[in-house]
Amino acid sequence: MIAATVAIQAFFMSAGLNAFRHMEKNRRDVLERYPTFVTVAWVTYLILPIALDVVLWAALYYFSQALTSLEDALYFSTVTFTTVGYGDIVLGKEWRQVATFEAINGWIIFGWATALMMAVIQRLYFRETEPRERA
Repeated sequence: MIAATVAIQAFFMSAGLNAFRHMEKNRRDVLERYPTFVTVAWVTYLILPIALDVVLWAALYYFSQALTSLEDALYFSTVTFTTVGYGDIVLGKEWRQVATFEAINGWIIFGWATALMMAVIQRLYFRETEPRERA
């Protein structure tokens, strides 16, 4: 499951960064005029693979009968992946370690997504307007 979520994140990262690079080459005017819009679009885009990851973990819990309702599985997965961990729904003893790995997976994915957000924000808001002179 961890390999699947990392693959999903890598696919979205690669596609998103390729689109951003394309815009830097061909639509720089949009990036310069609408950096806030581009930032919102980028953050929203990066939420998509996270939501997909949560659904995959929920499917594991539900189809493995660790949780009996899909709603509970989605809620538990969301709370676990985000490392909020309310504790109002808990897994049986034989599944607790799996939930720990989901939390670790979520922590890694959120760190990765945050790094991607910052990379784009830095390019949007802190780009040099004129090339530097070499010493």
